[in-house]
Amino acid sequence: MIHPITVLSLGIFFAVLYWRYRSRPKDAPPRSRQQKLKTAKVLFAAILVWMAISYSLRHTIAKMDGADYEPTLMERVVSFLAK
Repeated sequence: MIHPITVLSLGIFFAVLYWRYRSRPKDAPPRSRQQKLKTAKVLFAAILVWMAISYSLRHTIAKMDGADYEPTLMERVVSFLAK
């Protein structure tokens, strides 16, 4: 389940990105392919970090609540390799 604060934060993030895109000067040189690729890499890394933090928090909260959860694929692989 995604919390409303997460959706709100994501909406604000994309609104700021759109606002910055629209407010750039019209006579500015077009962005190069390398600049676009760098931006895409940064956004992809940010999404990965967000997913990792969310994943860790879910498991921490589940452990604190005492709920027994199904191990994920990655946890099963790590436990198999650790044996």
